[in-house]
Order: sequence, then C-alpha cells, then structure tokens
Amino acid sequence: MPLSNFRKLLNYLIVGFPFAILLGWFYLKVYQFQYLNENFVDGLIALQLSRGWLEGRPILFDTYYGSHWLHHNYYFILLTGFVTKFTGLYGLFLIYLGLLATFFFKFYRSIRTRNWLNDWFIVILFGVGPLAYHVYLDNYGWHPEQYFLPLLGLFSLSLARRKWIEVAFWGLLTLSIKETAVVLLCGVTLFASVLSSLVQHPTQKWPRYFFNRNNYLIVGISIVVFAAGMWWLSYLNGPHPSRLGQAVLLIQKKASISMAVVYIGLVAFFSSVSLAAACLLFIPWWRVIPQPKVIIGVFLGFCFVLLTVFFVEGMLYFPEPNMSIRYPARVGSWWAFMMSCYVFMTIRLVEAKLQPHSNQREWLLWAGLFQFFITPMAVSNASSIHGQMFSIKKNFLFIHNNRLGTKPYAQSPAKVLYELAQKLPKGCEIVCPAEYVGIFQNVYANEWSYDLRILTRPYLYIYEKKDLKTNKKYIFPKKEGYTTVPHPQFLILADAVWYNQHYK
Repeated sequence: MPLSNFRKLLNYLIVGFPFAILLGWFYLKVYQFQYLNENFVDGLIALQLSRGWLEGRPILFDTYYGSHWLHHNYYFILLTGFVTKFTGLYGLFLIYLGLLATFFFKFYRSIRTRNWLNDWFIVILFGVGPLAYHVYLDNYGWHPEQYFLPLLGLFSLSLARRKWIEVAFWGLLTLSIKETAVVLLCGVTLFASVLSSLVQHPTQKWPRYFFNRNNYLIVGISIVVFAAGMWWLSYLNGPHPSRLGQAVLLIQKKASISMAVVYIGLVAFFSSVSLAAACLLFIPWWRVIPQPKVIIGVFLGFCFVLLTVFFVEGMLYFPEPNMSIRYPARVGSWWAFMMSCYVFMTIRLVEAKLQPHSNQREWLLWAGLFQFFITPMAVSNASSIHGQMFSIKKNFLFIHNNRLGTKPYAQSPAKVLYELAQKLPKGCEIVCPAEYVGIFQNVYANEWSYDLRILTRPYLYIYEKKDLKTNKKYIFPKKEGYTTVPHPQFLILADAVWYNQHYK
C-alpha cells in the first residue's frame, strides 16, 4: 500500500475511533439492561418521566417517587419522550450517544485545519475515556444529568467559535436538564470570559481579569436564575420540607463530629482523584499561557463551587460517601464542566497563535493511564458488574440467545413475563417483584412496596408463590375483574377482559 494511502486510512481510523466506541457503548448498555438483570430503577424512572406525559399521565410522575417535579426541575427529559415513546429505555441511550457523536463531529471540524491529533485524543479521553465510561455505565440505570456531558460540550464549543445562535440553543437545552445546570453554565461562561480577557490583554494585573462588568453580569444572571429555580421547587413543595431541608434534618439526627470529619475527608479524597485526572490534560496548556495562575485560579475556584453544590446534594444520603461526588450523576456533571473548559481553552488559545508545551503527548499518555487506574475510586459503580460486562461466555450467550438484544429475555421465567408485557396496552400499570420491573418497560411498572404509586387500575399483579405467606408488602385486589394466569413460579392476576381478548 502506498504511504499516502496508508496515512489516509490511518487518519480515517483515528477520526472514526470515538464513533466506533459509541456503537460499542450502545451494545454494552443493552447487554447490561437485558442480560445482567441489574437494578435499573433510576433508568426506569427516567423513562417514565420521559414519555409519561405523552401517554396521558401527569407530567414528571413516576411509580417510585410519585410527583418528581417536587424534587427536581427535570425538563429536558420531557423532550426525549418523542423518541422513548417508540424506543423505550434504549432511546435514552441513543439520544445521549447521538448528542455525543454530534459533539465529536463538530469538534473535529473545528480543529481539522491545524495540528489536531493531540487535542482529538484528549477530547476522546474526556468524552469516552475510562471515567466517562464508568459514568455512562451507571449501574443505577440512567439519570437526566448524563446529558450534561454532550450538551455542555456543545455549548462550550459554540461559545469558543462565536456561534451565538447555537450558544443560545445548546445553553437553553443544558439549562433545562436540572436546577443546578445554571451553575455549570455559569462556570463555563466565567472561565471563557476570564480566558478571553487574558488572551486579549495578557499584561493586566490579575484583579482586572476577575472583577469586571462581564463577570459581574455572568454571576448576577446566574444567581437570579438559580434562585428562581430554587423558588419554583419551594413553591411546588408548599409546606413540605425540600430535599435540602430533609438533608439538614437527617444530619442533625445522625451526624457526630467524628462521622462528619470522616465523611468530608472521603468526599475530598474522591473529588481530588477526578480533579487530578482532568488537570493532567490541562497542564501542557497552562505551561505556555501568560499569567497561568489566573486561569488556574478561575478553573480550580469554580471546581470548588461545583464540589460544594454536589456536596450539598449528597447530604440527603449522609453518611454514605458514594452518593456524594462519586455518584455517577454528580461526577459526570463535574467531568462535563472540566471537559467543556478544555474545549473552549484549546480552541481560543490556538486562535491566539499559542501552542501547547512540546511534551503534551506524554502528558496525554500519563493522564490516560492515571484515569484507567483511578476511575473505580472516582465513580461509585458496583465492582461486581465489570467482570460480567466483558465475560466472553456471557456476551456469547447474549449475542446467540438474545440476538444482540433484538430477542430479549429468551430464558424462563423472564420469557413468559416478557410475552405478557408485549400484549399490554400502552399507558397501563402493573405491579411485580423488583427484579422483573425492567421486563415491563413498555408500560408503568410498580415494584412491591408499602407505598405503591398507582394511578390507574393495574392490568397485572404478579407475586412470587414462595413469598405469598411472608411478604407483607403484597396486597390483593378484589377478585371481581381478575383472572389467574397459570404459572409454576408466580401467582399472576390479570385483568379478565384484557386476558380473555388475547389468550382465549
């Protein structure tokens, strides 16, 4: 093969590398959901919030928390319903991967006319590297906050390229993800403002970069928007305590000085790990910019602000440190901020005719290795699933028996339940044991609890026969209108009219 053709082929492979990873990621998420039978509760909540309003249910209502709008301003997730209405849970992954692919495509187009290879691999490391993979894996299922990574990246990229209509579009989408989104947007915009000022006027005294009209405006608007979001949640909750109020009450009851010290120490340690992983990628640029302490200061300063926000969010689960900054939704949001700062920085510094330090590739290599080894400390995922994700035997059985996910739940007893699920009308509810809730993703499943969030008459009640006498969560409907579906393991009570239409 001629050398020129080989170089072209290599170039195509390098450019296509992250897109191939995204395809693999979709397979892994389908495999994780269908075959490993994990607790995907948060993913199913996200699905119900996504499309429930399109199927006649109250807006932002799920069968676990009830009215979820009392807890979070999750409004972007409503837009995903136009996809998940037809694709189910898999649509949440497809939208994320599609947005991330859009980000990679736009970023490549913005750097391809210069020496782009190092920055391409750095953004790959941010977007689909080990830490991003563990956040995406999210053994809790899925969270609306996952969309911060691609959307904030697209916002930052548009900001760096001065595409103001795109800035407004991606900014509004990011803002609608959650009430804390404005803090992330404020951080990226403030970082961009300071860096732009530093590039234009590299010899000013450092206070001029921080204390100016632009920065006052950014911070002021952000505070107003954040306060409005908090007021809205408080207004919706009425006399009931907010999540922050619940967290304060919890800490007052549980916390001791020693417990608080240990908790804060663990959170600080775990946050320093992910922060160090990002800083290693920034260092080659920090070594060549004028007055590097200014840009390092604004970056680390806002990292501390975000850490404080996520620390307060995690207080509701005190004293569990895994639900603080290590929680996939929170560390993923923080990682999105750091990636977005890098994207803006590299584009604007190259535009200013600056070049990173000559050993940037060495820093990239060490950063990749560091991420690979420390990510299990940075993200709280169940360690038991990682071996299963890449088990050759399990993957072969999934590919062979489940036809790459196109023929799910090929084994009993899930197979029988899946066949029932496929014939249920859209928008209906069922009640079943927790481990089988995912099979009924096309409807609205309640797992057995003392506080069922039932809106309509369930079409199915499913009980484990071995637990009929011991499970105090089980309730039984009146016999009128229900018929028993024969099954050796389960007692299944089905709506008689529906069952007779499909099975008799």
